Amino acid sequence: MAIKNIADFVKELQKIKIRSSELFFRGHSDVEFKLEPSIYRNRKLINNEHYLFKEFILRTPTDFLNEKSALEKLVKMQHYGLPTRLLDLTTNALVALFFACGKSKRDGKVIVFRVPNNDIKYYDSDTVSILANISKRPSSFDIEEIKTMDIEEFNKQEEIGYLIHEIKEEKSYFQPIINPKDIERVVAVKVKQSNSRIIKQSGAFFIFGINGVKSQPAIIPNEWILNLESNGVDFRIDNDSKETILQELNVVGINEATLFPELENQAKHLKKFYG
Repeated sequence: MAIKNIADFVKELQKIKIRSSELFFRGHSDVEFKLEPSIYRNRKLINNEHYLFKEFILRTPTDFLNEKSALEKLVKMQHYGLPTRLLDLTTNALVALFFACGKSKRDGKVIVFRVPNNDIKYYDSDTVSILANISKRPSSFDIEEIKTMDIEEFNKQEEIGYLIHEIKEEKSYFQPIINPKDIERVVAVKVKQSNSRIIKQSGAFFIFGINGVKSQPAIIPNEWILNLESNGVDFRIDNDSKETILQELNVVGINEATLFPELENQAKHLKKFYG
């Protein structure tokens, strides 16, 4: 259904049943936007992901003194606009609604994910370490021909040995056994509330593995995406309703200044409010 105000939105949300799972949300200002992390939106970027990761740290080393894990580094890179294998989510449906009412002149939408508890991980998860450290592997990283091996043989392969080495750099206690299925997963990650934007936006992430080869992202399971026609949920935002919804969100304290607490965004919001 087309959402015209907050009341419509909340009413429809209340119909969703949560079964051994949690809801995550993402707002797209254009219904045509794809559900893929930024590193996969440009072939040159994914082919150079390992260089992007290392060069960003090399150029700003003092900014990464407190980020010990690959995930923490990716979160910071994402914050500053570097393409990564993370996809922003929120646990607050109204935050997603705000983003769905963005500047695009096309209809927007809120995507609702019902993620099983087993696929929700915390920042210190070994599975998350595996997925995050794929960022450091070159474009040739490929498990297509070896993923059907038994696990013992799989972990003897050179490609996997390099990945294990990267993981043990941040987790010396990591058991050097990787299930190939974990490399091809998408999981929801609850990260440390390490910056004000994550806190204000109730932020979380999907982190993407690969689909056999590094140039192809792992696939979000269809059953997670409630917006699919087969799952019966559709939160489309008519372009004509966006401004009205933004005004309603502002009344309940959700606006550019509260979600982007940096000084330049405070100034931008005040200029718009009083101008």
